[in-house]
Amino acid sequence: MKFLVLIALVALARADDDKIIGGSQLRPNQVPYLVNLKRFGSLMCGGSLLTSTYALSAAHCNAAASSLTVTAGDYSLSNNDGTEQASNVARTIPHPQYKKNTLENDIMLLQLSSSMSTNSYVQFASLPAANVDPAVGTNCNVYGWGNIATTGSNYPDTPYGVTVPVVSNADCNVAYDGDITDGMMCLGLLGTGGKDSCQGDSGGPVNCNGDLHGVVSWGIGCAYPDYPGVYTRVSHYISWINQYI
Repeated sequence: MKFLVLIALVALARADDDKIIGGSQLRPNQVPYLVNLKRFGSLMCGGSLLTSTYALSAAHCNAAASSLTVTAGDYSLSNNDGTEQASNVARTIPHPQYKKNTLENDIMLLQLSSSMSTNSYVQFASLPAANVDPAVGTNCNVYGWGNIATTGSNYPDTPYGVTVPVVSNADCNVAYDGDITDGMMCLGLLGTGGKDSCQGDSGGPVNCNGDLHGVVSWGIGCAYPDYPGVYTRVSHYISWINQYI
């Protein structure tokens, strides 16, 4: 394992590099289960709407519930689209085995204070069956309002999406020195790079074959050739999610 100082540095890098690079701007209501999580009114993370009163995000996006707002049906962050539904957060429910230093079990439910109504702009994400995962090489889509620049910062006003293939945990562990656990999955273009999620996309959805298979979690840099993006593997947590929803 790493020396303690390196563990601290890696934990810091993971929290900062929870990373859309190489993608394209979404159309309004293209991903109607996509929500954003704001802290004191400022974008903090992404997420997915699971039911009228629960959303899913990453545990490292946790903060005092009283400071958080979840908005569904949102498109432009700076303008009122007329399609938004916003709710305060009644309770954050991070996974009880979440580990801040390693980002294991980086998944969190958000219980909403008010109910969301479904329409053409707001829908619920479809969860996969427990422990049923997309095959290696499957192209998946990642969505969010995060940084779209590989160097520096360029935060868009509207959400973006990018398509990247599943990388095996074995190959991903070569890049990350064995830090990839069963509750994680990796997406990326090994040896090529150029497509990835980035800062600000944390907690956002990974859709594979129509189901919500991942939550944006961490990685080293954004879209680096040798470092795939690392995501929480949703199928690993279906039983835990179903305890609440």
